[in-house]
Amino acid sequence: MNKIFKIAKLEISILFYSPVAWLVLAIFMVQAGTGFFGMLGSFQELFMMGEKANNLTQLLFPGINGLFDKVLQTLYLYIPLLTMGLISREISSGSIKLLLSSPVKIREIILGKYLAMLYYALMLIAILGIYCLIGVLIIKDADVGLICAGLLSLFLLTATYAAIGLFMSSLTGYQVVAAISTLAVFAALKYVGGIGQGIDFVRDLTYFLSLSGRTENMLNGLITSGDIIYYLSIISLFLGLTILRLKAGREVKAPARQAAKYMALVVMVLLVGYISSRPLNILYWDITAQKTETLTPASQAVAEKIQGPLEITTFVNLLDQHVYAGLPVSRNTDLSRFEDYRRFIPGIHMNYVYYYDATDLANNPNMIYQGDIKGLSVKQIAEKVADNLQVNLNNFLPPAQIHRMIDLEPEGNGFVRLLSYRGKKSYLRLYNENNQFPEEAEITAALKKLITPNAKIVFIAGDDERSIALKGDRSYELFSNARKARKSLINQGFDVATCNLNNASVPTGTTILVLADPARPLSSQATAHIQRYLAAGGNMLITAEPQHRAVINPVLGLLGVQLSAGMMVNPDTKSPPDVISARFTGKDNTYFSHMSGPYATVALPSAATLQIQQKGFAIDTLLQSSANSFNKINPFDPSSTSVGYEPQQGDTKGSQPLMLGLTRKMGGKLQKVLISGDADFMSDNLITQAYNFPFINGIFRWFSEGNFPVTVSRPAPKDDAIRASRKQLSVYKMGTLWALPALLIACGTALLLIRKRK
Repeated sequence: MNKIFKIAKLEISILFYSPVAWLVLAIFMVQAGTGFFGMLGSFQELFMMGEKANNLTQLLFPGINGLFDKVLQTLYLYIPLLTMGLISREISSGSIKLLLSSPVKIREIILGKYLAMLYYALMLIAILGIYCLIGVLIIKDADVGLICAGLLSLFLLTATYAAIGLFMSSLTGYQVVAAISTLAVFAALKYVGGIGQGIDFVRDLTYFLSLSGRTENMLNGLITSGDIIYYLSIISLFLGLTILRLKAGREVKAPARQAAKYMALVVMVLLVGYISSRPLNILYWDITAQKTETLTPASQAVAEKIQGPLEITTFVNLLDQHVYAGLPVSRNTDLSRFEDYRRFIPGIHMNYVYYYDATDLANNPNMIYQGDIKGLSVKQIAEKVADNLQVNLNNFLPPAQIHRMIDLEPEGNGFVRLLSYRGKKSYLRLYNENNQFPEEAEITAALKKLITPNAKIVFIAGDDERSIALKGDRSYELFSNARKARKSLINQGFDVATCNLNNASVPTGTTILVLADPARPLSSQATAHIQRYLAAGGNMLITAEPQHRAVINPVLGLLGVQLSAGMMVNPDTKSPPDVISARFTGKDNTYFSHMSGPYATVALPSAATLQIQQKGFAIDTLLQSSANSFNKINPFDPSSTSVGYEPQQGDTKGSQPLMLGLTRKMGGKLQKVLISGDADFMSDNLITQAYNFPFINGIFRWFSEGNFPVTVSRPAPKDDAIRASRKQLSVYKMGTLWALPALLIACGTALLLIRKRK
């Protein structure tokens, strides 16, 4: 070790007796600080304008154009300037012969030179540490763990670059060639992850070797054993290659034997990397303040109940617009979407089934690249797509074969995942959004569905009720049964079905029975089925419109509630008179906590008030109209800007109940019934209102005792303010962008002058 330190000390002195080391430090400091203070100034202006922003540590450091992100984009340019002469100058000057013939072991020479580069890497990280310290001082409740993880990541990356540069320097006596070759290796390691992606074993090895994306987890605060071992393995590989390269100059051995040594080293590193990257062998440490790189406690609780193998089968249709996301070339990216869950469910097995079958070709953007497909059969279209994607059609099951395996027609023969656990199944789909893939809420809901009793919602059909199968202004399809809508109940853990009570009873296992604004009177048989269901303690949701009062009141009479005459009017001339902005007034807001804000209102068009006739239930008024609204008895023009209040005609002013929650103990459980005097608030054209969809989610969480939809929210980050004035920032900026770089240049100049005089 003593010799290693002496060589390192000598190498450091050589490094700092040249202007390159000093210039790199000064330029690095200015370049890193310019973007950092630019972003700080932008956020300070934002706060001065009264705007709010949180998670500042993430935004200012690993975020897009943050300090770490900017450094990551340019760091690879600095290292070759420092490593290009480590050994190449020894080769060009002839001193390499003295080194090889000296009583110093080659590994001591290599490790000594590499240790000098690690010392310089620490200096670069120390410069970043200055900006990090400034961030900790001026950001309220800064996430120190996130910053430390980012610094560690950049240090390991710099150390890896240095090892590569050291090896490339040993291959040539020309320093410029060594620098360019080092950059070429950086590029190769960045893009090697795309090689051999169609072959499982090769894909895993090349993905391990790839530098691309390796820093992402650690920069965001998640330290994993896989990433640490990766950096150490690549460092060991290139240091080992350098040692073998120099030994080849000292020893005379057969080329085959030399090649075997290189091959053994590479194979050993790849084997270590392959084993360490297996999901079961990875250890995780999330050091962020909010544990943002770990599943929420709610998701962890669900994951811990999955004991044993969990099969996730992804069905990939060659003719689907999302086919590329499921092909082998995208396998590692696809697997990474479940990496957070592998930490808590080691028994996940990912399977892929490739097939081709008819799908919505008219709306498939991939078809525009296939030329004219009119008149072609499904197989002929599949052949064209396979040829353009350069995949083997024989690897895709034909329609007849996939039909025998599973019926995917209800899923539109699209990209879908089937989760299977102990005989229960659930689906994960892609959505018509910019981010098409399921996130934590949807994945956790699909998992929870496997370990809890089915939450089945049955919509009554047969008397012109609101449809869950058709899209339209009056329909309920979007929030309940839309497979391509992320927040749809069918994607949030519920099973959704319909039933005509005119010819069948309520299905067994129904969790919630929904009667959605029937336009025709219910038959005596349908009413009797509902009455028996309620008498047995079943939960029910009833929505109605004032114009269907005569139709719905007989059913509401079973519950001691009636839809009153008239319609509520909003006197505010800035909005339509028939649209009521109702506020949540429920006694228990456990499932409606999002409705407590000053602007949290639910839009109810054409709403009727509810009258309570008897109290067989405990009644909670969930939504009420404002105090200045009034109930209009006579019909009015909803397009009018002013609707008159006529007390002589029976109009009544004041806050009125528009939605009721009824509960009672039945058979050892709590029966829940919700009645709404408006049916449009859940319709496809209204749920886009700011609070309508969240309120609907709250309703079904209330019915399901919080089981679905799953809540995976986190506490708001606390780093939401900058505790420094513009003047203070100017002082910090002046010191780090001008004073310290000038001091570095001055120190370097003085040292070089002193050395020249000596």
